[in-house]
Amino acid sequence: MRRLLNVSVLFAISMSTSRAQTTSTPVAEFPRFRLIRGNVDSDGLPISGAKLCLLKLTDNCYVMPSNTASSGSVAYEFGLDPLSERLILKEGGSLVFFWSRFSGGGSGTLDRLAILRYEPGGKIVNLLPYVCATNQSDRAIWNVPKASNFPVLLTADFDWMDGETHFSPHFYFVNAYRFDAQRDRYTKVFSYRTSKKYPGLDNTDHIRVIEPERAEILKLLENGV
Repeated sequence: MRRLLNVSVLFAISMSTSRAQTTSTPVAEFPRFRLIRGNVDSDGLPISGAKLCLLKLTDNCYVMPSNTASSGSVAYEFGLDPLSERLILKEGGSLVFFWSRFSGGGSGTLDRLAILRYEPGGKIVNLLPYVCATNQSDRAIWNVPKASNFPVLLTADFDWMDGETHFSPHFYFVNAYRFDAQRDRYTKVFSYRTSKKYPGLDNTDHIRVIEPERAEILKLLENGV
């Protein structure tokens, strides 16, 4: 489970130097919707992805895509515990932050994240690349006007080092995803390793990394890293 669920990168990277991003096309208001859990097997484990379906167009759904593990033999189906948050845009319209969970029955779980946009004709588009967060992760949506007119997605996932147990304190990699108007999608703009360890689930009920790292995150975002 360790090898499959530790999605941290090995070094800090910089992938964009653009400042506040805008889009030339107005964003539509995301219609009302409902969430539907994926199908599960006899053990309660997911065998299909969760859905976000529009209320007025009941056959129009976004299904959380599956992902094949690095071994090529395990398919992650993100069908459990679907949740969402509507993201109101300052310039009008809204997006939906949608996530759902994979579990293989062990101590670790994996959430896949999506930021959805509704487009003319009823199309629902995920603006994020493949982004996941384990149950040892932290995540947040921030509005940072100096960095972007769209909400910024932040994740922090643990760096599981030799000699550490799954839920012990860890160093974390903090990742930021910002909307890129030229690519018309979110891209990762930086990733860095924290300078100290944060408590794991052995010592806390909720992983808190992003808020304590606020000063460093804002410095990187607002300075155009």
